[in-house]
Amino acid sequence: MDGHLIHLNREEEYSEGASRGRSGRVEGMDKDLLQLVFDNMYNGIYIADGQGVTLGVNKTFEEMSGIPAEELVGRSLYDLVGPDNYFSGAASLVVIERRAPVTATYSTKTGRKLLVKGKPIFDPDGEIRYIISTIWDLTVVQYQQEIDADMARDHLLAEEDIIACSDQMGQVIDLALQVANSDSTLLITGETGVGKSLLGKMIHRASARKDRPLMQINCASIPESLIESELFGYEAGSFTGADRRGKPGLFEMADGGTVFLDEISELPLHLQSKLLGVLQDKEFFKIGGRRVRTVDVRLIAATNRDLTRLVAEGRFRADLFYRLNVVPISIPPLRERREDIPLLVSYFLDKFNRSHNTYKTFSGELIEHLSRLPWRGNIRELENTIERLIVTGSTGERLLFSLVEGEEIREDRPLPEQLAEFEEKILLQARRRYGSTRKIAAAIGISQASVARKLHRIDMEEKRGNGK
Repeated sequence: MDGHLIHLNREEEYSEGASRGRSGRVEGMDKDLLQLVFDNMYNGIYIADGQGVTLGVNKTFEEMSGIPAEELVGRSLYDLVGPDNYFSGAASLVVIERRAPVTATYSTKTGRKLLVKGKPIFDPDGEIRYIISTIWDLTVVQYQQEIDADMARDHLLAEEDIIACSDQMGQVIDLALQVANSDSTLLITGETGVGKSLLGKMIHRASARKDRPLMQINCASIPESLIESELFGYEAGSFTGADRRGKPGLFEMADGGTVFLDEISELPLHLQSKLLGVLQDKEFFKIGGRRVRTVDVRLIAATNRDLTRLVAEGRFRADLFYRLNVVPISIPPLRERREDIPLLVSYFLDKFNRSHNTYKTFSGELIEHLSRLPWRGNIRELENTIERLIVTGSTGERLLFSLVEGEEIREDRPLPEQLAEFEEKILLQARRRYGSTRKIAAAIGISQASVARKLHRIDMEEKRGNGK
């Protein structure tokens, strides 16, 4: 069996597995055939026992990871995981801790990015006997241009990981992987901070287009006067101030790859019709151009808005909505999958301990406290909070948690009023604590411009209230 396959040559295990075959499909299979199937699956397979010791990997995993089986088999994942080690993490170890299926993405020492779905197999006594992990290769693509400052910053940071054990996120990831290799247009919906762009990036990496560009832009962050040229480019001399050489647009640069349009709801109406033409005919004109440009791109759009309501209000084209909504993927907010919070806390704790050269740990009480918070900003808010705790320590942060938990629900006041009042409390407390708008923005996870605008409004309202 050359060390690849888990020890199915044990007669009692093979017989037990064979007896469970459906319609005799497993019965009668010899070990050579099982090995052949094992090594010729398109996905990588990694098998560990209930203590995290590696029992076997298939040839597909060896090829996608660049790590030979003999370097892994017989070794504990606890010894294989860590900075500058074989793996940046292991779903199997989380499975052992959680005693439940886990989905996660990790990196290998050979520079590969892998998505892993680990599943525990229990013995009759309820103990984990094996962990079967199925692996997809999500090797990082190269981004060819920094379109938008916020997006470019994210691209230049260390690659983020997906980690989840909730059924809701498991279903989301399963659907994403199911449609990754199609060319269907996708619409990812979810609140701000749930990880829409991260999921879009994962879908591209799992697709046949992974070796071609992934071009990403936030439609809300580009001025309306510039967004057409960013998307479609322009010809030389097409308008005052234009580059004399002309400029390729995002669709042209993504030819053969994927375009990810975040905040698609903010795309101006006149460009919605042009985008519809690209989706239907794969053709467009540059600004000032007379020659039709043909492109082969897969579009993934994302929004935190209700597009059906915008269509009813005439603020979004119905035909574009139906063209985008071919395969809708909805990411649930963090408060609806609280079982993922401890995993994310552990991940961000490790991430920021490394980046800030610290060795801080969280008590079980604090993790439980974090798991009860509403996290209106979702994973982005959680990430910023964990970094703040690492940098400043927990002292003082409990004031913020108390403020969040201490908010009284008022049935006699509309929700927007209550949210506005709570936002004001957070901003004023953050100003007292951090002073500058830049530090406030970093602490609470919104842009510096938004902080300045909101604080200015609060100050003006206070002056009017005082008759000044």
